Amino acid sequence: MQQIGKKYNYTGLEFVLSDVKKDKLFSGKIDMVITLHACDTATDYALNFAIQNKAKYIFSVPCCQHEINLSINKGGELDIMLKDGIIKERFCALLTDEFRAQILRAFGYSVDMIEFVDFAHSPKNIMIRAKQTISKFNTKIFEKLQNYIKNYNFSQKLYDLTKNF
Repeated sequence: MQQIGKKYNYTGLEFVLSDVKKDKLFSGKIDMVITLHACDTATDYALNFAIQNKAKYIFSVPCCQHEINLSINKGGELDIMLKDGIIKERFCALLTDEFRAQILRAFGYSVDMIEFVDFAHSPKNIMIRAKQTISKFNTKIFEKLQNYIKNYNFSQKLYDLTKNF
């Protein structure tokens, strides 16, 4: 990874490649966290690492999001989205990424989600971009997320990792 920085004459950069679930991650100051197709809950572990280390910038391209799809139950006004398999799967993937965005906002990040790759090339094409803008925690966001979890009885890893900060 360091060869990339040298190749493009980037000085003062250090690249760290890690498995967020099992490796001891970098312990210095974190300016930016980038994830690319971190499958299922690996994205959540990486985002949690970024939040804990107060990374200034986050660029995350999630991959498969199975967690909510496997655990969600009917429980409210959105039940119509849970009736048919392919719709449920896509809805749960979008719900997962929106949960991630809301949690980042709760921790003071300005967040937007953009199309990363044209949809014609990949259905997994969302990039979550976040910039730390304020340090005050927003409990109201977490309360709203908690209500969704309670109503639909599902689990979401980033929520679980950050709810006791």
